Amino acid sequence: MRKLIIALVMVFLLIVSSATVIGAPNKKTSNKNKFPTITVIFSDGKVADITGKMWATTIIPYVEGRIKDYKWEQNPDIAQYIFFDKALKGLNPYGLDFIKALEESTYEQFQHNIFIPLSNALNKTANLDSDHDGYTNIEELNNGTLPGFADSHPGMNKKTFWGQYGGYIIIGVLILSIFVLYFVFNKESEKEKL
Repeated sequence: MRKLIIALVMVFLLIVSSATVIGAPNKKTSNKNKFPTITVIFSDGKVADITGKMWATTIIPYVEGRIKDYKWEQNPDIAQYIFFDKALKGLNPYGLDFIKALEESTYEQFQHNIFIPLSNALNKTANLDSDHDGYTNIEELNNGTLPGFADSHPGMNKKTFWGQYGGYIIIGVLILSIFVLYFVFNKESEKEKL
């Protein structure tokens, strides 16, 4: 009787749990993009919005394709901060410079072939130092650092000799000192025996 009750409870729990999974409403994935919409006023006075989707599907992949010295696939999350602040709510200093350079194009050029104005903007901002850290924007992009953040610059992730090998040196010195002390005390104990 006890086994029958346990079996019935298990079947009931199995039915209830499967019913909740099957009958659960589907969560719709949000189409809202994480990048903000930026309004651009072109040199001919026309206005266009660069939507979050356009940043994600066209502009950022184009920049990744143009910058060949850095392997973007090794750190895919860094690309989202090329133009935007850490909260992804607005432009960083490099993003502002890029938009200013993009605004020098006309709306017709932008609509006809977006990649020509993007290329021009990338070239115009390449030798600027948007974050004033002493490195040009192209140097930072080629090294996989962010040209809009002063705390992100080439060489910041490289370890010094001591940082890279210091632990090994300390361990080696400790082991060597143990051997030296062993032999020093061993000889003293031999002298005491004589």
